[in-house]
Amino acid sequence: MDLKNIGCFLLLVCLSQIYIIKGSAIPLNASIADARSNEICMKELGCFSITDDFKSILHRPINVLPHDRVTINARCLLYTRKNAKEAHHLIAGDKDSILESDLDPENPVIFIVHGFMDSELYGPWMVSMKDEFLMSGEYNIIIVDWSGGNKPPYYQATANTRVVGAEIALMIQTLEKLKGIKREDCHIIGHSLGSHVAGYAGTRLKTLGRITGCDPAEPYFQNMPPSVRLDPTDADFVDVIHSDATDIMFIGFGMSHKVGHIDFFPNNGRNQPGCKTDKFKSFITEGLNEGARRFAACNHQRSLDFMQHTINYKKIVPVGYECTDWKDFLDGKCAECGSDTKRCAIMGIRADEYKQFRNNSIQHALYLKTSGKSPFWLYHYQIAIKLFKPRTSHKDVKGTLDVTLFGKKADELVHVQSTAADFYHGARYQYLVTTEKDLGDIKSVSIKWISASKNPIDLIKKPLLHVEYVTVIPMNEIEKTPRDMTNRVFCGKPDKGIPQKTIASFLRDDKCLKFL
Repeated sequence: MDLKNIGCFLLLVCLSQIYIIKGSAIPLNASIADARSNEICMKELGCFSITDDFKSILHRPINVLPHDRVTINARCLLYTRKNAKEAHHLIAGDKDSILESDLDPENPVIFIVHGFMDSELYGPWMVSMKDEFLMSGEYNIIIVDWSGGNKPPYYQATANTRVVGAEIALMIQTLEKLKGIKREDCHIIGHSLGSHVAGYAGTRLKTLGRITGCDPAEPYFQNMPPSVRLDPTDADFVDVIHSDATDIMFIGFGMSHKVGHIDFFPNNGRNQPGCKTDKFKSFITEGLNEGARRFAACNHQRSLDFMQHTINYKKIVPVGYECTDWKDFLDGKCAECGSDTKRCAIMGIRADEYKQFRNNSIQHALYLKTSGKSPFWLYHYQIAIKLFKPRTSHKDVKGTLDVTLFGKKADELVHVQSTAADFYHGARYQYLVTTEKDLGDIKSVSIKWISASKNPIDLIKKPLLHVEYVTVIPMNEIEKTPRDMTNRVFCGKPDKGIPQKTIASFLRDDKCLKFL
């Protein structure tokens, strides 16, 4: 066991032994006695036991049986457009509570499930997300409040998730029987521990339609078998948004592993823009409770912000692209959806538009960048610069590179190569560019480069950069590969060459297509 794993183990043990909230402490010995029992059975839900797949000295050091149903008190609170503000309490064992409700089986059914130390009252994000859905269309929104079972110690809350998952599965089966809904049309959105709750529900139902995991909890779940955590087999389609995938040793709460059919990693799934300032600003803008939440777990919370802002905000589409890693994405190497569009998808509510991901054993990691403020989405462009290799004598150069995009609506100057780099004539260089501006249709491009040469001879000879053409690819849309490059190629005068600190213009010309 290396030092990092030893440290992780010790931290988990400390968190599990005493979790102090508002001055209260729950000792380890209070639950160890419960662990001596082999099984606990509950009417309608069946039995729960601690099988070998739940045991791991390093990743799940303390396992206990879940609390009883009464203690956990999972409540299903229905909202529709007819009762958008006042919840209707659905009870699986109370037939009248189902039949007398406004639930319409013709409309989608969405369950919203919170995580550790959260509740319908304490977590305003659930109400906000519910409101966004009801503004968007006719939905049956069911907020699942299991705040009776999500308190410290953390290991006990993880055990209780199994019961909550079973309660949701029972509710869906009851709604099938009494209201005629189809489990294939049900969608569970879970945050943190709620993501794994959704997984347990899906395991029981076998044919659940969709699960969206918003930053699934890492402690006690990462590196564990699929039977213990959320995984692609839990629903027909499982999409995941990672926003706090830093190792728990560095105060990250979310998983870094792929656990869905498609896993989005905005900003590499960690260190979300705006979180450093939000930690303090949110106390003023959002009150004490929400301020405390964001101060402690802004990155973890950001996955919910992302999900919510995909429901009604339509101006910019947050497309994620499959890539080997974050660095390659930032280097502009991953801007193709592929001939079957399997290499990209829209993060958030529209993720399931791409049916080819369903029932696919291959898991996909998709990347995109965001800003640090709502609505968070950025316009993405891939800029490729093809250098020309003259037949006459020439010299490769070293320097920095600025590109300006001139759009129909706005312009944007970008330092695509802010640190000095070698430019070899005949080579092709590509970059990722993001902006909050709506540039509109790109009409032209300009390039300026600054030499970083320290050779005094270059002061006399004045090296030139020969650019053959520039391509600008908008990335906020799903397009099959190869793309139609019409109106996306910009020609220059490669024979002439660009002196340093000189701005050279490149105009849109379809004649350049022959060079591609």
